[in-house]
Amino acid sequence: MSSIIAGRFDSIASAEDAARTLFARGFSVWDVSIVSVRGPASQQDDAAAQQPADNVMLAACVNNGLGSVVIDVLRETGASQLERAQGTWECGQWTDFDPARHGEPVREGEGEYWPRPLASDATAEESTGNEDPGSELEHFVNQKRVEHD
Repeated sequence: MSSIIAGRFDSIASAEDAARTLFARGFSVWDVSIVSVRGPASQQDDAAAQQPADNVMLAACVNNGLGSVVIDVLRETGASQLERAQGTWECGQWTDFDPARHGEPVREGEGEYWPRPLASDATAEESTGNEDPGSELEHFVNQKRVEHD
């Protein structure tokens, strides 16, 4: 069984954007799958209630221990209904996926690996102009590590 993190998107384009972000962060095309999923019928009006709503799911195999990265990317790219599941992952696909069965919901705040806002905070540090370009960032990171511990 493989560990899988999945989230739903309103469009294929949004899911593809999330997949590109995962690829840029080192995931392989064998780790990420996008599928169209038929959801429950919409209750907006009588005509809409006749047709099931479609949405798109991005699932990622996280046997590599990078589940927090996937959770962060899915949240950043607008995914909803994030869930964690166990399943069979073969050739880049979640082969035993069942849209009627849901995994464990991802809790709020889960996945945010430290230090998430580091880059924007680090640029706020004032420079004297005499430092090695990386030294201010190193100083800032060391300071945040002391505060975090």
